[in-house]
Amino acid sequence: MKHLLFFLALIPIALLLGSTPGSLHPLADSLAVFRFHIGWFALIGALIVLWFGWKRSGLAAGALSLAAIGAIWWSYFPQSPSKPLTYSVYQKNLSFRLGDGTTLIQDMLDSNADFITLQEVTLCNTEILNGLKATYPSQMLCKFASVGGVAVASKFPTVNDTIVCDERNGIVAIQVVTPDGPIWIVSIHLHWPYPFGQAVQVSQIVPILENLTGPVVLAGDFNMVPWSYTMTQIETATRSRRVGATNGTFRLKGTVTIPIDHVLAPTNCLGEVTTLDLLGSDHHGVLARFPLEAC
Repeated sequence: MKHLLFFLALIPIALLLGSTPGSLHPLADSLAVFRFHIGWFALIGALIVLWFGWKRSGLAAGALSLAAIGAIWWSYFPQSPSKPLTYSVYQKNLSFRLGDGTTLIQDMLDSNADFITLQEVTLCNTEILNGLKATYPSQMLCKFASVGGVAVASKFPTVNDTIVCDERNGIVAIQVVTPDGPIWIVSIHLHWPYPFGQAVQVSQIVPILENLTGPVVLAGDFNMVPWSYTMTQIETATRSRRVGATNGTFRLKGTVTIPIDHVLAPTNCLGEVTTLDLLGSDHHGVLARFPLEAC
């Protein structure tokens, strides 16, 4: 019985270690989704290992667990921006099951966001784009998968011949002219992680993002958490960073709330995010405000 208990104590410690090398295998990113929860079980496992007299191993496992828990826990706390938040994005996975979008349209208009990024846009909810047309005349919808397409909308005019639409990989982008110059606005919808197709999809999206010359503002349903290798790849490709504190946007199987809807902006300056109501979707919307000037 003691040997079984020791073996069980090692499992969450091994899973926590396995959640880090996302560059080696996409399974690591799948584990990273639950790293915070695994960390608590690993901490209990570390205490059991200490109880068995393996002092160094137990202390090392305990330190690893606390570091993982602490880093994620700290990311949920917002920090005060040091620059004026001159631009904003309203990010929303509409849900292909969405019914009447009237309330959602009004919420987007009331937000006064400069840009809107959408996922799961279907024939049944395209009236949302139509309802935004007067305020957000620059729009592009790109088909993607059976759950619906990805779309962007902007108050600013589009630069000629700068539309990117990849129906296979769930990405759409337009370059718009702002008072601070041209900016790429990108909407993205990633598949679920391993054993599903997220890793392959990201490998095909990254070259597209790297070819976008100039500042990039990217938002979407990543189906992945901020501390993943997937996020690192996309941030690197777009020369951007996630805006604001971590915020839970999707309740997985009605139980665990996970942060998978994000906004990236081309600056190291601090921004802020607000988690919005569901408004008929299964994803919370995200309103992100951020500066574009260098810090």
